[in-house]
Amino acid sequence: MSITRLAIRQSIAEETGLGFLATATSGTSTTSFIGSGVSLTGPLSSQRFGRGSPMRVYSSAYAARGDSFIDSYNPTTGTITMLPAVTGCVSTDLAEIWTNALPTVDRIDEAIDRALTRHCLHWVPIPLTKVQDGDMGDSAITSLWTASVSTVSKVVMPWPGTIGQRYLRVLNAGYAASNAMPCQAGDQWRIDALVYVLTGTGTLVVRDNTNAANITLSGDGGSYTGTGWKRLDNTFTIPTGCETITVRLGSTGATDDSYWTSIIAYQQNERRFLLPARCTPKRLGRMLRRTGTEYEDFHFHESGHPWSVQGGGAGLVVQLNTAIGDPPYIEELRPYEALTTDAAITECPDELAIKASIYETYKQMARPAPTQETKSGYLTVSDIKQNALDALRDMKGVQHLSADDRTVYR
Repeated sequence: MSITRLAIRQSIAEETGLGFLATATSGTSTTSFIGSGVSLTGPLSSQRFGRGSPMRVYSSAYAARGDSFIDSYNPTTGTITMLPAVTGCVSTDLAEIWTNALPTVDRIDEAIDRALTRHCLHWVPIPLTKVQDGDMGDSAITSLWTASVSTVSKVVMPWPGTIGQRYLRVLNAGYAASNAMPCQAGDQWRIDALVYVLTGTGTLVVRDNTNAANITLSGDGGSYTGTGWKRLDNTFTIPTGCETITVRLGSTGATDDSYWTSIIAYQQNERRFLLPARCTPKRLGRMLRRTGTEYEDFHFHESGHPWSVQGGGAGLVVQLNTAIGDPPYIEELRPYEALTTDAAITECPDELAIKASIYETYKQMARPAPTQETKSGYLTVSDIKQNALDALRDMKGVQHLSADDRTVYR
């Protein structure tokens, strides 16, 4: 249930014939790629790969050497002359050679990103909370979290260590502060936060902005030292004179490293929650409650409580008829993240990621153009359009978005 961008791209090449995979042998240099075995040698046409066909070369450990183009091809020696030169190319390196109907290999990477962000969807439980971006679902940081000393970033963590889609990483001593939340003195609040501590100590603070003081937490406390997941579940009382509060997610040491998500804070018995601005009614699913005291014991269940969604000037508001004791969540149908490197991993099911990427590749190629040559033979524009339709059908065959497919929650 995880696949790299490189593996998706290689699968596109193999399944469509639009690309060819080769391994280098001795004599390979920064300008000449010599194929091992019979992969590039034999009674073949020197026009097998059209001049200008894009290439990507990488080491056997998949470290990028660079992108180039075919200047010429000699089937007798299995030599491809590359222009421009790539960096440090040696024997045992690997290469992808693509049809010259594609201007660069980057077009395949872009097709993969379009596939993941447009066609590959999954159900993600997002917490109901008064903390803006408490689910860490927004890629932005500066408008939602204010860093103090620490280096703060949004990251994606690999399965199975995930709840939600992104995490707020707090590196080094310091903290990231949420936007302020209005409150009233004397009110009872609950805060439930999940942290994965990689090194050192993770700290949770609720700050009284009006009186410039930290608020006392009752429950699991405000810190965890160790390695692994920790749930910090607490209640607190709004102090006299306090008008706004802020949540601070932090680390204590110079090399501490913590990851935060699902920051649930609300006044006890609260029944109205503003959803993130990205949410739309058509992409909302069931109301859930999270049970279990520790991360390893967490389970999501349909709440069974009546609820409704109302539109407002600031966005959608979930209205609960009764308050939920367990941490409340609502399902959101979300696309997967784009991949920024060949080594980057998506948790999208492999078959869907590949078929959707093939569809986006053919769709991109289905523009008026001359007849195009691939490893499998010649393709006309009408052939490509038919391939795009076939790829669309294949993709739809593995898209599963019904309630029966909510078998595992991130």
